[in-house]
Amino acid sequence: MKTSTRNLAIVAGCIVVLGGVAAVLLTTGDKQETASSETSASTIELVSKTSQDIVSMSVKNKKGGYTLVPVEKSDTASSAASGTAAEITYLVKELGGVPINSAAASQVVQNGFSLVATKNLGIVSDLGEFGLKDPQATVEVAFKDGSTYNYKIGNPSATDSSAYYMCGENSDNVYIVSIDGGILESRIYFVSKTVMAVTSSSGVNDFTKITLSGTNFPQPVTVEKSGTESVITSPVSAPTDTEKLGAVESALTDLTADSVEAVNPDAAALKSYGFDKPVAIADFTVNKESYRLLVGAKKDSSYYVKLDKVDAVYLVKAESLDAWVSADAFALRSKDILKPDITAVKSLSVTAGGTVLTFAVARTKDETKSTQDKTEYAYAVTGTGGKKLNYEKNYTAYFQQATGIQLLEAANAAPAGTPELKLEYTYFDKSGTDTAAFYRTGDRLYTAVVNGAVYGIVTQDDVQKILTGAKTLQDEA
Repeated sequence: MKTSTRNLAIVAGCIVVLGGVAAVLLTTGDKQETASSETSASTIELVSKTSQDIVSMSVKNKKGGYTLVPVEKSDTASSAASGTAAEITYLVKELGGVPINSAAASQVVQNGFSLVATKNLGIVSDLGEFGLKDPQATVEVAFKDGSTYNYKIGNPSATDSSAYYMCGENSDNVYIVSIDGGILESRIYFVSKTVMAVTSSSGVNDFTKITLSGTNFPQPVTVEKSGTESVITSPVSAPTDTEKLGAVESALTDLTADSVEAVNPDAAALKSYGFDKPVAIADFTVNKESYRLLVGAKKDSSYYVKLDKVDAVYLVKAESLDAWVSADAFALRSKDILKPDITAVKSLSVTAGGTVLTFAVARTKDETKSTQDKTEYAYAVTGTGGKKLNYEKNYTAYFQQATGIQLLEAANAAPAGTPELKLEYTYFDKSGTDTAAFYRTGDRLYTAVVNGAVYGIVTQDDVQKILTGAKTLQDEA
């Protein structure tokens, strides 16, 4: 064995006493020294290396093992040019491409290769008394110069449960050291609990499509961006509820797990977590990147979650997922029936019981309020038979009532017969007519049909208010 390797491996080479005092403690030292002997220094540096010297750190413990290897995070060329050391991060060799908590890995490596002792107990006669014959962990740190730093971690110290007994791989000299808890953990310890953390330089995530499916969605729900707005395109065509959709988007882009349940699970394991029949699946595109998030079986108040192409299974609180896992098309849609801007509407016709009441709006340019960049209008309204009505006071209030009706619940079946109420809108700046028709379909319930498509259920009270309000408006003094 090389001298440098031997000295590091047995943790008995040059031991530097912090504060500048150096001492040499060799494994061939006085065999009569007992476990009760202690160095007078408060801390003892057992090896003097830097993170730039590391090749790997291998750990074997009661929970398995792992190998940490460094990766230069910053550009090597620019670092060399500036005379600064490249930033080092670490990956866990056995985890493959599973995202890890780089801070946790760095802390374990930093503590592991620059181990500092608080006491030197000297040569002991029985390593078993300190848990070092069957150690809790064995560590091997390899350096670029070909040397290694090998040691064992035994039981917690009798005087300090946060510290542990330690000795070199081939040494009987025992120290008390503080260790990073990660040395005693499995490789799963290093897996990042951040499932999703999507951000954009603008601060606003740009969703272009979301499709929700799985056993919770007998009919998959698709939301797509249309211009500057997002609309539901399946299983119905409808505008979205901005607040509800915002909650879905937040849940999809910012998701943290409580724990990591498995790494590199096989098909049988995935089935046991419920991923053969996911409760919910979100396929979405945001900031021009596509993702697939799967939600498996429920465990107590949490769900098993997996991000496609990441070989890890997480456990996530249900409340972090409910915004979309427990949603449906009706929950995500706007509950408005038809809600055009009043200034865009040229006429509103109300048909009921064979009677048609038409409110026609005229607009003229308001010279005092208009600018070169924007034209402002003054509005006037006439009722059936050309009767002049009060636009600002009465017509505006009625228009808000007619367009403010809200859906009570979803509906799928197309109603039969003739609608008891029909609203028709025409516009100043676009052709065509929008129609909302209301059919009695139950006890005090009506089915709303918009432009021929079934929209949902509304109450009789809402329909009656529209009928009564139209007659009141027409009959105004």
